[in-house]
Amino acid sequence: MYPKLKTCCQTVCCISQQHLTAILAFFSIVNQYTMRVSLNLAITEMTTSSSPTTQTEPSSNGTIEEILRSPCGVFRTTRHLVRIDGEDVFEWDEYTQGIILSSFFWGYVVAHFGSAFIADKYPRLLLGLSVLITAILTLLTPLAIDYGGAPALIGARVIEGFGEGATFPVLSAIIAQWIPPQQRGMLGSFIFSGGQIGSLFGGIGTGYIIAELHSWRLVFYVWGGLALVWYVIWEMFGFDSPEHHPFITDKEKQALMEKFKDARKRTDMGPIPWKKIATSMPFWALIAGQVHVKIIVTYLSFFCKFTIELLPQVGHDWGFYLIATDLPKYMKSILGLSVKDNGLISFFPFLSMWIFSVLTGWICDVQIRKKCTSPTVARKMWTTIGSLPPAVLLLAASYAGCNRVLVIAYFALSVTLMGGFYPGIKVNVNDLSPNFAGFLMAIVNGIGAITGIIVPYTVGLMTPNQTLDEWRSVFWVAFWVLNVTNVIFILFGSGKIQHWNDPSGESDDTQAQH
Repeated sequence: MYPKLKTCCQTVCCISQQHLTAILAFFSIVNQYTMRVSLNLAITEMTTSSSPTTQTEPSSNGTIEEILRSPCGVFRTTRHLVRIDGEDVFEWDEYTQGIILSSFFWGYVVAHFGSAFIADKYPRLLLGLSVLITAILTLLTPLAIDYGGAPALIGARVIEGFGEGATFPVLSAIIAQWIPPQQRGMLGSFIFSGGQIGSLFGGIGTGYIIAELHSWRLVFYVWGGLALVWYVIWEMFGFDSPEHHPFITDKEKQALMEKFKDARKRTDMGPIPWKKIATSMPFWALIAGQVHVKIIVTYLSFFCKFTIELLPQVGHDWGFYLIATDLPKYMKSILGLSVKDNGLISFFPFLSMWIFSVLTGWICDVQIRKKCTSPTVARKMWTTIGSLPPAVLLLAASYAGCNRVLVIAYFALSVTLMGGFYPGIKVNVNDLSPNFAGFLMAIVNGIGAITGIIVPYTVGLMTPNQTLDEWRSVFWVAFWVLNVTNVIFILFGSGKIQHWNDPSGESDDTQAQH
């Protein structure tokens, strides 16, 4: 059977198996993020509004006038009334909604550390299960709410987070097998930036479904169903490595093996070198960089509505989660944007971020391939571009006051430039250790994901009155987190294969080349 399928696949597929694997990996993240972010918008229509700063006046022509009082004045906006069946609207207070939205990360963080031990051994199986579990729970979300209310929804989101937690560690293990160092900037950025496209489609698509079809239930059926389709395709065409791929041509396989050379992932790995990894400064530097971006994204969302490796991860995540979680809140509570405008303005920058990350990934590959810079310099350069300018722009936005055009421009440019993070620190785990890439990503991204829990609560504590001064303090914190973690990565980060990549002690000096 396999020989016939191999011939058929090689005849029909007009792209290499490496690129097909990258595309499937990209869409695994797209699907995960559409399912993750859909509730963030759907919950606004599932619950009754009790905000003292917002009043609504329904009219007879199917529209509703919303009056919002913010630090920038009183704003009146007219929008179409979204009619949701009374039985599908719940009286969940802000505290309950906060618990529901953050519960995803409880399971997400735990799964990262749990998958650390098996991500490098069973990447194909785990990636499929990761999407499948999340898809099933997404499809069952309306049923869970019907029978168990908020507690059942919280339980479902925890399990969804647990299912999704293995995705990034497993993808790092797959990248270590399929993408050699010379292509890691562009293809690695392309794969990991699926989160931006997933956020874009998930946000805008969810809003369209609710507005046009008047049902939040369909949101979960659509995104969960599409994820199941991906799972079937992955089971047919997704494989751990070129060696295990039954459809790949001998020519492509040999070409990939030649490109990997000393950076090839070993199949006979020994035990995890805990002590060496825990005392590795490049590893802790990476963690620092990861957290700073996610923190920024989370801060911005509210605003609208063990090594050096570890620190950049923390910095990135702090920034990323700030924007993703708090930017819509800021846009509404401070600038008084309508729901429609808020959605477009909050999610559109993710598209430009995706384009920028893929473009800079290609440039990074050219830099390394033509030996214009070493991998270490390239990673540090793009991480800095994804840290320093965004931090300055976030701060500038907070000082732009009520100038809508300027504030939006600053935020959009800040989010876009954060794309430099992907060819910077996001693929750095594969530089440090191809053999333990999945393990490293589990630890690094898991610690970074904790900011997804911390940032929303931090912002809430710092902005009790939703004033410009309070929000300015929020962005000052983000500014220092981004820059301090970036400095740590610059000082201690590395693009070399580390000596503990080969626990047997057989690594040679060629592995430590830049």
